[in-house]
Amino acid sequence: MRLLPPITPAQSAVPTLTPLSDTQRAAQGQLALAPEMSDAHNDDKTTGSDNPTSLPSQSARYPTLSSAPLTKTQSEALGAELDTIYKNVMDSLGSDDARYIQRIYATVAYSEVAARGLLAAVGRMSSRRSQVATWLLGTSLLSFSKILNNMELGHNVMHGQYDWMQHPHLNSQKFDWDIVCPAPLWQHSHNYLHHTFTNIVGRDHDVGYHLIRVTDEQPWVPEDRYNLLSTAGLALGFEWAVAFHDIQISADEYADSPELHQIMQQKSRALFAKIGRQMGKDYVVLPTIAAITLGRRSAVSTLSGNVTANVVRNLWTWAVIFCGHFTEQAHIYTRLDSDESKGDWYVRQILGSSNIKGGKWFHILTGNLSHQIEHHIFPDMPARHYARIAPQVQAVCQKYNLAYNTGRFSTQLRQVLGRIHHFSKPSEQEWQAYQQSVSRTDNAATNDAKPEIEDESGLSRFLPPVVRKAISYAR
Repeated sequence: MRLLPPITPAQSAVPTLTPLSDTQRAAQGQLALAPEMSDAHNDDKTTGSDNPTSLPSQSARYPTLSSAPLTKTQSEALGAELDTIYKNVMDSLGSDDARYIQRIYATVAYSEVAARGLLAAVGRMSSRRSQVATWLLGTSLLSFSKILNNMELGHNVMHGQYDWMQHPHLNSQKFDWDIVCPAPLWQHSHNYLHHTFTNIVGRDHDVGYHLIRVTDEQPWVPEDRYNLLSTAGLALGFEWAVAFHDIQISADEYADSPELHQIMQQKSRALFAKIGRQMGKDYVVLPTIAAITLGRRSAVSTLSGNVTANVVRNLWTWAVIFCGHFTEQAHIYTRLDSDESKGDWYVRQILGSSNIKGGKWFHILTGNLSHQIEHHIFPDMPARHYARIAPQVQAVCQKYNLAYNTGRFSTQLRQVLGRIHHFSKPSEQEWQAYQQSVSRTDNAATNDAKPEIEDESGLSRFLPPVVRKAISYAR
């Protein structure tokens, strides 16, 4: 089918920032912002050079910045070059891009149908070897389908990368993916908060997901000793963490709003409705259909295949996301500059992200988030173009002396796990700070009552606090 050219021009998804006046630009262009650096490996802090392009040493692990590393003049020049790259790609979008995402959508659908057919057929096979081989093939194909649905299709479509097509289904307003998190909740916590306030402690809630300590800017608590164990749980159930992530964020964000209960009730009900649909499909309806049509063994193979595929998809998604954000050289920011320009925003995205090297299919299965740097500076650009523009972006980074962090998957994953392990242990100063905070807390313990909204009666007391909170609001 021949596709018409796009009717709606593609628009940038980066935040709209107030441009500087000529006077401000001239004045700030003379200043060198000296970044404060945190070398968590040595448990001390040093001050950056007066050179405006001075960054934490590439040998410094887990760098932290308190201010922009470039002058306004430099960051705006960098921004102009990146804007040109962006415009060239977005102006070229057309039928090839539309056909690509439609092929991805078809691949997801057909591979899922084939996988579920194979899983159901297992119960009708007499040979044990055939059963195992068919189950492995069906589960692998279903895992592939769910990963492709989650990464290259769902993530990118819900970022608005294909809204210019005006497709009735493949657009950010209507598409929903095959996980328990509703699209609107994810778009609030991810598209808006994470991509706007990337790697700013206290503003970007993806920094540790309220569960894992990944920077010394997060105060150490005894639970951090189990960082690696918590990470394993997060990875296995990553879709559940993503699902409840926005509940935790929104409860704090709207805490002072008179519409708090209405907002949270709407979000919580939408969440539990989506959980019901996903759980019902994978763990009740499809196994039941298999049992009725093909027998009990087909129900077991269908159910076990669905559970395994969901876990595989969760592990893969977690690994790709964490390798894109928490390698050794992923910079953490302590605050948001009040006069941050679009160029400054670009710099923060570049320094806070990491790429992963790989081949064509590797990039597709990551949703091209293996080009996390390009995704963070151009979140609404169709991701299939990231590999092509990556050398141009890297050249711009080299020109302005900005680190362009990339490496093999094994290297990036090893750094992520090393970072998580490193911040599970407190330095001497952090231990003393914790002891002092405990002393202060003990003195004020009687005034620290739990919120009434969290019902801890019955079985609910065994649920995580954020789940109890969502249940309370959903009533």
